[in-house]
Amino acid sequence: MSGTPKQNRSLRFKNELDFEISPFTGMKRQHWLEAAHFLIDGVFSNIGNINDPIDLPKQNKISYPQSTDPSHRFQAAEFEGLARTFMAACPLIMEDTSIESNGINLRDYYSGMILKAADPKSPRFLGRISDFIKKHGRSHYQHTVEGGGLVISLMNCREQIWNQYKQSEKQMVADLISDYAHNLTIAANWRLFNILMLTFLKVNGFKIDEAVLKDHLQHILSCYAGNGWYVDDENFDFYNAWGFHFYGPIWCNWYGYDNEPEIAKIIEERNHEFIETWPRFFARDGKQLMWGRSVIYRFAASTAFGAHFLLQNTVFDPGFGRRISSANMMQFLNRDDIYVNGLPCLGYYGPFEPLIQFYSCAASPFWIAKLFVALTLPKDSPFWTVKENEGFWSELGDHTETLELPGPGIQIANHGKIGTTEIRTSKVSIHDTYYNQLQFNPHFLLETESKDGTNAANYSVRELSIGNERTPLIGVGLDFRIPVNIAFNKIEDGILYRQLNTQPVGLGDPAKGGRINRGPERIDLADIIIPNGVIRVDRIRVPYRNALQLGHFALPHLNGKAPEISHYEVDGNQAIAAKIEGRQILMIAIYGWDKLSFIRHTNLNPEAKESTVIYAERIREKDYCGMEIMITVMLHRLDNGHWVRDDLIPIRSFKIIPFAPSGNACGVKLKLRNEREYLIDYGNADGRRII
Repeated sequence: MSGTPKQNRSLRFKNELDFEISPFTGMKRQHWLEAAHFLIDGVFSNIGNINDPIDLPKQNKISYPQSTDPSHRFQAAEFEGLARTFMAACPLIMEDTSIESNGINLRDYYSGMILKAADPKSPRFLGRISDFIKKHGRSHYQHTVEGGGLVISLMNCREQIWNQYKQSEKQMVADLISDYAHNLTIAANWRLFNILMLTFLKVNGFKIDEAVLKDHLQHILSCYAGNGWYVDDENFDFYNAWGFHFYGPIWCNWYGYDNEPEIAKIIEERNHEFIETWPRFFARDGKQLMWGRSVIYRFAASTAFGAHFLLQNTVFDPGFGRRISSANMMQFLNRDDIYVNGLPCLGYYGPFEPLIQFYSCAASPFWIAKLFVALTLPKDSPFWTVKENEGFWSELGDHTETLELPGPGIQIANHGKIGTTEIRTSKVSIHDTYYNQLQFNPHFLLETESKDGTNAANYSVRELSIGNERTPLIGVGLDFRIPVNIAFNKIEDGILYRQLNTQPVGLGDPAKGGRINRGPERIDLADIIIPNGVIRVDRIRVPYRNALQLGHFALPHLNGKAPEISHYEVDGNQAIAAKIEGRQILMIAIYGWDKLSFIRHTNLNPEAKESTVIYAERIREKDYCGMEIMITVMLHRLDNGHWVRDDLIPIRSFKIIPFAPSGNACGVKLKLRNEREYLIDYGNADGRRII
């Protein structure tokens, strides 16, 4: 956790909340404008006069720029401050060109600072990528990202800023944007920044390389995986919502509908697929998942809802979209623990260094301002005029409903009784805590990985020895590890089948510090969703002696108070529960586990310095014990009530069969208390595995 002092600051609306048009949040368009102004006031509290750049103070030692970095990294941080905060200031300027912050007129400030940034003679010149390449080599530079953000706000403030420039000033800005637009980019979501910069230049009468624009469009469209989801490099995450389905509608609106109708139609149809299911990734109260990289961008996750209404043809309920977006925004803005130096900190709620990536600087969290694209919609847009509603939640009642998206390999479970959501991912190719947990839930924040094991919401495995030696495997030590990746197997009879690859990297010659190549080590997962939880029926394929652990969600020690821990025995099964105010978890060892226990963690949880994880464990001291089946019930709830017997034992009976119908080892016949029967057959998992 960062030791940086927090600044007590939270959003308090001046305009009275309106619970007629917005019965759940009370927020209207005017409240969104207030939120944008509130964020800008935090920025300008760090700016002394109209000539000062948005060079925001560092919050920790991890974020860039570092003292030894080349000058372009310092310029990039300044560019982030300019471009990302402009996304919050832009709708304010569009609304009122006289608006100020800290005594500084916002239109005059951003108009002048953009010219300084583009002027090679100015000390505030941001530099050209073409020059960076000559000096530092062919690489990717952050300026590409920020250039994409800058042109969005310049286009939206076309009347207030761009059209007020002299032609020579426009040319100077265009020259810099053109340098960024035509240079090297990352072959993933970064192409979208080049597309927008090139399109901005084109619609404003400047020459571009048409072949470059075509190339970027072709490759972006080819990233499509189905169900409204694009793969970003190798990942599925929030970049689908705050990237592909943000920039796509903007591009259609600017240029696509009039000039490339075939491409615009493709983008629109895919957006329709996505937006229909994206609300299911949020809890009933609007809280978002903590999932994937860049989660310091927080409520940018809701960006796609407003952006959808930039399209010519819309399919989504605007009242539901505004309800989620407003609540998601206030999940963060009305907390005083997220602010450092008046700014949203590098963290989730409070500062949290494990969330900081190499591309994070003090201004990076202002990606949240993408949400304010909704403020560029007309005041009479349905997004602002339709009454808030709860969409599918109002029909769900107390039921649990699942939805499978085979394209990205995601299963969604919406639990109507407690109003929370879970997703399970299965096409994860990277060893990263923020992608390869077993499930993600908005009310139970993920923790970073620990080599000591007992990792939350995940399996952890540690090899004890090899052969007859009572020594660790070469190159392994005694560290636990979470799975290297998660592969998709199949969805059958309502069961999500996945596969964890637990074998670590670093194979090689043992004499040179490498490892013996022992072949695959895998855990085959079968998730059966039940109300408020899951039944796990997992097959373990780790041949050598090992320690295996399965962690439940972590509970933070709020205000320094540890959870209440309770141990049960129900029908001969061990059970353990943990409880804090408004949140409870419970784990029942049905089969295969040696013990249930709990442990306290320090500096792993984004919500508190200390946290508790309950977990199951089993240890095998002998090699080649055969494949094993582990059956576990994992439950959660969002109240202070008591567990009832039907919750504790949802399984009426089970039987492990030596070979399932597919011919694969260790099938399981399972019967629930509601009389639903399952046959768990992992099938030809190794042949179907899709990462």
